[in-house]
Amino acid sequence: MDISFMIEIVPRLLRATWVTLQVSAISLMIGLVFGIVLGVLRVYGNRFIVWCTKGFVIVARGTPAAIQIYAAFFLLPRLGIRLPLFAVGVVALTFNTSGYQVEIVRAALESIDKGQIEAGLAIGLTRWKTMLYITLPQAVKRMMGPMTNEFANLIKASSALMLISLYELTKSGHAIIAATFKYAEVLVLVALFYFVLVQSLCKLSAYLENNVFNFGKTADPRNEFLN
Repeated sequence: MDISFMIEIVPRLLRATWVTLQVSAISLMIGLVFGIVLGVLRVYGNRFIVWCTKGFVIVARGTPAAIQIYAAFFLLPRLGIRLPLFAVGVVALTFNTSGYQVEIVRAALESIDKGQIEAGLAIGLTRWKTMLYITLPQAVKRMMGPMTNEFANLIKASSALMLISLYELTKSGHAIIAATFKYAEVLVLVALFYFVLVQSLCKLSAYLENNVFNFGKTADPRNEFLN
């Protein structure tokens, strides 16, 4: 293992890591907007709207991220939409994460005791105001753990953006390997970078749960092994 070589390529990988964080975070935030809107419609919409949102979720969750990335890369220009690679990556990852976030929002909303909804209606609030002032604020707390898990998955899914030559972390590692043929050193560092990103994210989530939202570590049992 060539340690001096590994130290030498760290700055290059750090720059690519910043791209990974940017594309993942922007996709998560835009996906969160879609997730909340469609998740609310999934719970409170009429039958047709529920059917449409359910269909979107099935497609987004049922197709691989790589296929969605290729679709955005090849199909958007045919529709007359020409975007830089970074924007194409955001479009593809937003589509991917939105499907999962819709279900996170739906599950959080449906976990709220129906008695609270009935109480809101009883004091004269409309169904939508009850959702806005009573249900949704509580659901946001319950979404914290699953959203952290989704962000971690999105960071890892962003590695598929190397397929369209976006210079993110995995693409950077691939380019270094192609130039130097030092597989072990590069793969170890790339894996370490992803590991640190995900661990840092999960630690931040645990801190927010315990000190800001104060609802405990068990909001998302899937994250327990990472805390």
